[in-house]
Amino acid sequence: MTTQKPDDLDAEPEPQSFSDTERYSPSELTSMYLSLKRVYRDLVARVERASRGAGGIESTGNQMFWGSVLFTRISVISKSIEKLLPNTKPREHWDFSSLAALSRNLVEAVLVYHWLCGDGIDQDVRQGRFILLYLHDYGSRRRLFPDGDWEDSVYRDLVAQFDANPYLATFNEKQRRVALRGEKTPFVQDDVLIEIGENPDEFRTTYRFFSQHTHTGPVAFYRMTDHVRGTGVETAHEKRYMMYAIGTALTYLSHALKLHILIFPDAETRRLHLTSQQIEYNVEVEQGRRKPRSDDFRHL
Repeated sequence: MTTQKPDDLDAEPEPQSFSDTERYSPSELTSMYLSLKRVYRDLVARVERASRGAGGIESTGNQMFWGSVLFTRISVISKSIEKLLPNTKPREHWDFSSLAALSRNLVEAVLVYHWLCGDGIDQDVRQGRFILLYLHDYGSRRRLFPDGDWEDSVYRDLVAQFDANPYLATFNEKQRRVALRGEKTPFVQDDVLIEIGENPDEFRTTYRFFSQHTHTGPVAFYRMTDHVRGTGVETAHEKRYMMYAIGTALTYLSHALKLHILIFPDAETRRLHLTSQQIEYNVEVEQGRRKPRSDDFRHL
């Protein structure tokens, strides 16, 4: 298990398997958990700095715009995960299932980020992927709000863009029909995993395990008593599961940060568009808890 700050993002940390940790004593597990938590905290700090460091830069295309949007989401999720990581002291709350759901959410966000904004993607392919994104958004909203006032002209324009794109023109009739409905995730998970250098089979095991906890499948609760876990208190098994989630989050968060720095090379070093004090001031004014000053500097 990696226990040092991942300054070199090419040296990606690997998730610790459950069996690897079973031989350790409770005190050893605690030491390993706290070390891994520190690594994660340090990476989250870098991610947050890089996210804020990309603020205020005018986008020159879809890659930059959606890269900024998606990385902001990734940064927020990673921070939420950090807040769910308890300390090892009495009365701390331990809830792996919630952590698993957020970790799955983080991984999914990173895969979407790479699929849309990854480096070295052919321009026709990238544009085609954005068209698929817009169709997926349109189809998803129609399913959520079937009685809404939907403009057929918007859909017709998306279909025209689809048919004009050289990459999407290679889709067979079934692929085209499914894509135009916009009801399914518009990419194959395994393809994106291979693009970023991850093993689809290993990922699938992790993803299914996290999904069991996300959807309250039997794996999430069937052996709670046998494993002495899931009651909100610190146990060896709960700690092992937490460590696995942290390791997984570290791996995919590292991927996202590397890509973000490729899109925004000085994101970790440039002057921040908004300081922490300005963000706090904006929030307080907009929530009505503070009156704006005469030299109001609120801006997005």
